[in-house]
Amino acid sequence: MQWSPQSPPGPRLPEAYAATLSPLAIEIAESGETCTFSMRDGRVVLTPGVEHAGTRVSLAQASFDGLTRDLESTAGLIYGRRVQAKSGDLMEFMQWEPALRWLYTGRPVYDPGAIELCDRRGEPLDPTRSFRLDDDREEMAHFLRTTGFLFVRDVLSPEELARLGAEAEALHREAREGDQESWWGKREDGSSVLCRVLRAGKLPTMRSLHGDARIERLASLCEVPMTLPIGAEEKDGVTLLWKQPGVLEGLGDLPWHRDCGLGGHASMCPTAVVSVFLGPNTPEAGELRFLPGSWQMSFPHQNADSPLAPRGVAPQARAGDVTIHYGDVLHVAPPPTGSAGPYRSCILLGYARAGGGHHEGGRHYNDVLLGDTSGQIADMRKVAARS
Repeated sequence: MQWSPQSPPGPRLPEAYAATLSPLAIEIAESGETCTFSMRDGRVVLTPGVEHAGTRVSLAQASFDGLTRDLESTAGLIYGRRVQAKSGDLMEFMQWEPALRWLYTGRPVYDPGAIELCDRRGEPLDPTRSFRLDDDREEMAHFLRTTGFLFVRDVLSPEELARLGAEAEALHREAREGDQESWWGKREDGSSVLCRVLRAGKLPTMRSLHGDARIERLASLCEVPMTLPIGAEEKDGVTLLWKQPGVLEGLGDLPWHRDCGLGGHASMCPTAVVSVFLGPNTPEAGELRFLPGSWQMSFPHQNADSPLAPRGVAPQARAGDVTIHYGDVLHVAPPPTGSAGPYRSCILLGYARAGGGHHEGGRHYNDVLLGDTSGQIADMRKVAARS
């Protein structure tokens, strides 16, 4: 078993992140061979066997190989029940993911003190800036390439928004728990709430956004050619989400994450997601925030309210505005702070680079989330505790 990377990574890990890593032992299920990963002076030290490791996990050889090649992710392995905790906490395994990516692929870990964002003239870039569709394409492409996201105002007309709003209400009425085409959450009183519909493209105005010339113009700003890999009427072709207050279970609220967080980075990225806003992007409405400059880096799993979590940038979007972001840019969707709506709702269209796809030929990495026939998607920590 070859545990060490073929090419040692470059600079040390950021000190603040390295300080969060406790020794982790990984066991290969087929052979029983074990190696302990620990930190010393900002670098990862590999020691055969189990040495002072509070957390010990077991996974198949193929899963470990996929992890070292950036085809698998710790979250995907946990949700897929393909890794078990022999001792300790699987959330420690997740905390190690940025270090493992750095060790085996050389991908740096996000360090806020080392980020410099500059515009095309070399001047400091304002990550809160907004654009319009007819603004300079090179300026927009540079902003997207630098920050990992782009905010564009007034893309859709009031008439279009009215039609989309009516279709959103119809989709909300038709969704049923366990239909395998929707995500649900639960409030404290046990009531279920709809968080996402995965086949919004079955209705005509929603479907018309798939390939819309204005949205295609934004997708063409990406560094590589992008396509819509899933048909408009298929599951995940056009997705509709609603922020809901008081969701305690499910994926109504999301921690800092990347869109390839369930696996497949090396086989499909870069990807991009266009968000069409049907409601405001404010703290009261449950805002979407991005971490500027993070899209070519890694970042540990953190909830938005964690004391160590960054703030990020929240575009001041209104209904009719659009954002596009690279799937790798770190973003977060905390719960609404307001007790009365309107809450944020968005239509999502996912783009992929030409030739990219599932490394095992599967339909979508997120399908691992739909295993529960009730339609409820379990919280990561609960899944980790059961594995």
